Amino acid sequence: MSFAAVTGRAVRWGVMGTGTIAHDFVKVLQALPNCEVAAVGSRSDEGAARFGDAHNISGRHGSYESLARDDSLDIVYVATPSMRHVDDSLLCLEAGRHVLCEKAMAPSLQEAKKVVDKAVAEDRFFLHGVWSRFFPAMAEIRKTLRSGIIGDVYAAHASFGQNDGAGQASATLETGIYCAQFLQWAFDGDAPESVEGVSYSLADSGLDQHVGALLRFPGDRIGTFECSLRHPTPRGATICGSKGVLQVPFPFWCPTQFSVQTMTGLGSQDWSEPQTYTFDLPAVEGPFNFVNSEGLLYEAQAVNDCLAQGKAQCDQFDHRENLAVMGVLSEIRGRWGGS
Repeated sequence: MSFAAVTGRAVRWGVMGTGTIAHDFVKVLQALPNCEVAAVGSRSDEGAARFGDAHNISGRHGSYESLARDDSLDIVYVATPSMRHVDDSLLCLEAGRHVLCEKAMAPSLQEAKKVVDKAVAEDRFFLHGVWSRFFPAMAEIRKTLRSGIIGDVYAAHASFGQNDGAGQASATLETGIYCAQFLQWAFDGDAPESVEGVSYSLADSGLDQHVGALLRFPGDRIGTFECSLRHPTPRGATICGSKGVLQVPFPFWCPTQFSVQTMTGLGSQDWSEPQTYTFDLPAVEGPFNFVNSEGLLYEAQAVNDCLAQGKAQCDQFDHRENLAVMGVLSEIRGRWGGS
């Protein structure tokens, strides 16, 4: 049942922030039925006017505080600079708005818990916008793993490195979060038992620019990932089972394809022909700033569905899994005193 069927009107979204990801998200919101981008908030009247004109948004707020206080809005998409996300999410929750917060929602587990606890206390919907979880390919990967075609899953690996932003942001929070959540997905939602090892490089700013991590999951299963803002990596992911492997090519965090190969014989040298699964992206008119941004529609639709059903969190990335991922990132960043 849609939000409109329940309330008699469209979901009214506010967008906090006017950067590149906000542009992409508004594009998909405006492609959804029973959904209205009703207002935008910027740090200035001029910024709100520019974004509003570009996207035909009538409501304009020259401050984030003003947007949060707009009682005509059902939910706010927080797309401000990442170090503001905790304060801006709390601002919206305290004002009675539901919240979808772009990643990374917080620099540490403690700060993430502060936001989640506030959402629970206020009985407001909250989602950390790790959009990966909503792609059809991710659901099919989980289904394929549960089918047993590659046997028992013992290891998973992911890499996400790009050569921009080193020294200006945390690689762990910007790209490592996609790796950590993928490993959790590969192990059927289980959180790791421990962070066994971390190797890292810090920029002159003190922020992590390249990190490698080894995680131990229940059942003697191992997950590894590498993230970087200093250099590119293949940006793919692999899940290894007792009978074969499942591979997700670039861009694994917003996937439209994966392949499965079984491996048998002496030394597992007899490989089957790979079976490839491909998924079309939604037909949303661009242009977009980021790869596969059309797929933000899956996340947006899931949020609208949750609001229609009166749910305070999304099953695909609920508070438990969100805080488990944030706990891993927080522990990794704690190795050098990151916060």
